[in-house]
Amino acid sequence: MGLQSADLRSSFTPTGAPRLPWLTPMRGLAIAMIVFYHVVIPIYGIPWFAHPRNDWPDLAARVAQLRPLPQESPLHFILANLFRYLGWIGYQGTGVFLAISGFGLTWALVSRSRSAAIDLRAFYMRRFLRLFPLYWVGHLFFLIFNNLSGWRPFSPLDPRFALSLLGLRFLPDVFHFISPAWWFIVLIMQLYAVFPLLWAALRRFGLLRFWIGAALIAFASRWVGFFLLPVDREMWSRGLLFTSRLAEFGLGMGLAWWAAGDLARVEGLFRTRTSMAALALLYGAGLALSFTRLGAVFAPTLLTIAMGGFMIWICRDLLPRLSPLQNLLAGMGRYSYGIMVFHQPILWSFIVGTWPLALSLPVRLLAIGVVVAGIALGSAVVESGVNWLLQRPPLSRVFPPPGPYAIAPALGSAERLEISPQNPLQ
Repeated sequence: MGLQSADLRSSFTPTGAPRLPWLTPMRGLAIAMIVFYHVVIPIYGIPWFAHPRNDWPDLAARVAQLRPLPQESPLHFILANLFRYLGWIGYQGTGVFLAISGFGLTWALVSRSRSAAIDLRAFYMRRFLRLFPLYWVGHLFFLIFNNLSGWRPFSPLDPRFALSLLGLRFLPDVFHFISPAWWFIVLIMQLYAVFPLLWAALRRFGLLRFWIGAALIAFASRWVGFFLLPVDREMWSRGLLFTSRLAEFGLGMGLAWWAAGDLARVEGLFRTRTSMAALALLYGAGLALSFTRLGAVFAPTLLTIAMGGFMIWICRDLLPRLSPLQNLLAGMGRYSYGIMVFHQPILWSFIVGTWPLALSLPVRLLAIGVVVAGIALGSAVVESGVNWLLQRPPLSRVFPPPGPYAIAPALGSAERLEISPQNPLQ
């Protein structure tokens, strides 16, 4: 069965690219995991298994970090440790987000034609308008917020500020500047920059060789960074250079290519007991490998395959039965880029600032939840406002709409492919 499956016939964009109802909630679930991770680490610290580090203790100490923390009551014991463990695995949302990004860009092309070419000028202008305006607004916001709140104040004359504005956050001194979470945005910028080359490689070599090549490049890059180069291993692991995360992005690209040929079969892969068991084994293997430097070469790819598969199943089959939760995650998915830009410094300043207060664990968690909700709503408003301004004078004259970027040879003409302006990481 190809793209014209029964459950998709009434679910097409105006340009003919099928909408996948589970994709936006899945993006929302991924950003929720990332936010949750950033809630937990200022409270319980960074888990050793998340990324290899130059200051890693011995293996026994890394494993010992997983011991449950004692609490004053059984209820608090369960709440605190469940909160800690679930938050700690939230970093895996970044790998899934990379796969979703690769999938979204490729799906928009391949669902029209596997032979589609890309108008480079239009493509890069679209990527620029998706990412940089809101990113610059984030810089202005935190220039004011940090200096007024006293949370890691900085000067606009700091050279790192200018470098960050230009997107040069892969430089070691800029990597964690203002908002440590922004390393992910600049990683996405790098992957967008090479996407036309990756698309050409996928078309030329086919799915299997493309997947193998992307994985080998990522594994080789991670091994070189972890064992040969004098670099910060944690930065390298996260994505200081895009090659270290190419496997996850390429995974999403390849999945879109495959799904364009038989969407029902691809979705069906994540519905059987056998596939669930296989994903669980992959997840366990990936998590175990994360505790060693050599294992960390391969762990992110295994974890992304497993977590991504589970999340497709959740968003495709479970969430439709829980409409309020589905709508919430879909909203977070639509404004995931704004949440990524704004959430971390605000969250950390609140958590650190209120930590000395004598609050019970349930009250503290409730307060954090209210702040997270406020950040999500505020991010949605700002992102919508920036997109609205870009579509109207004078900004629309400075940054005119770039026009169509996809050329479908089968149709003999360039056609505009629908990508929502509210989903810049799509």
